[in-house]
Amino acid sequence: MLNIKPEYARYYKDIDLSFTSNAMTKDVDKFFDVKAVKQSLKILLLTSYYERLYHPEIGSPLAGLLFEPVDALTAAAMEKTIEQIIVNYEPRVALESVVVTPNEDQNSYRLQINFFVVGIDAPAQTFVSTLYRAR
Repeated sequence: MLNIKPEYARYYKDIDLSFTSNAMTKDVDKFFDVKAVKQSLKILLLTSYYERLYHPEIGSPLAGLLFEPVDALTAAAMEKTIEQIIVNYEPRVALESVVVTPNEDQNSYRLQINFFVVGIDAPAQTFVSTLYRAR
């Protein structure tokens, strides 16, 4: 009999939202463990309030912050907001740090989230993205 500790037996999976097909099964590709959690983080940060049908409280005010002046003060507000969103709505993430760096020349922000995935024996993960406003 296999003896697995419950804290290490977690297994996260999700479908690939780009809907690419698996070459072998011809079905929609799936993401597992770290990739599934990273996709979830991305979706959580890009979702605005009232976009989820049965959970209007889940969302992010980042879209509104992107229309504020591109400076260190707005970057600090984004960092705090992102930390709160992850702590409140993504229990699979053990947050290490959130760094938002403003880029005034391109009216954008560089986002870097360092975290561990809870229940998976993997090294620290990094999620990097560029946030910019689109009209």
